[in-house]
Amino acid sequence: MRIAQISDTHISLTVPSRSLDLARCVDQVNALDPLPDVVVHSGDITHEGLVEEYEIAKRQLQRLKAPFFVLPGNKDNREVLMEAFCGPAIPRNGFPFVQYAVDNFPVRIVCVDTLSVGSNKGDVCADRREDLEGLLAAGGAKPAVVFMHHPPFDVPGIPDPFQFLSRGSAEATLEVLGRHKSVLGLFCGHIHRPLSTEVAGMPARVMTAGALDLRKGKQEPVSEETPLFEVHDLD
Repeated sequence: MRIAQISDTHISLTVPSRSLDLARCVDQVNALDPLPDVVVHSGDITHEGLVEEYEIAKRQLQRLKAPFFVLPGNKDNREVLMEAFCGPAIPRNGFPFVQYAVDNFPVRIVCVDTLSVGSNKGDVCADRREDLEGLLAAGGAKPAVVFMHHPPFDVPGIPDPFQFLSRGSAEATLEVLGRHKSVLGLFCGHIHRPLSTEVAGMPARVMTAGALDLRKGKQEPVSEETPLFEVHDLD
């Protein structure tokens, strides 16, 4: 199974280059051979959480040849995001968080809402952890991957290596993931630079920002071919 991940596009009405970056990203994903089975945008779709920003993002994401799903980052507005992408891209209603499982692929996709209102740092509260436990349990032994915006672990080499509100919240979230051996990996965004590591007995990957002007850390020279997404090929 092939999953393409997009993250941290930060669409902004005042920074038009980011809309162009997302358009090029969609073109790049659509040019993959083979195409991905699914695309996941792992948060910070917009920069201010404005209706107009989501309209720009939605127009571009709807050009994808593969089905796509979204989850919020710290710069997103949860309610506006839900309104903009209600339907196939957020396939769950009646829960106050953008958190759900997608079961119609060989590998289940479980999306976790880490948005914490009033803070740029992430959180998975007790209600979300209980819900995550249920989502993972419902899949039984079927392989799954988990997407969330904030990495619930330390990231070396950045000014503030820990990007969750509390150690307790992050550790409790990883405990939930670690109890389910069906989980093949954890994929995040947020830190605007790439990182591969292992947590809770599983591989974890953080991708860099899709917005080129917001990428951090050591950068390769940018060209028209610079990838604005990541591909996860799963056995």
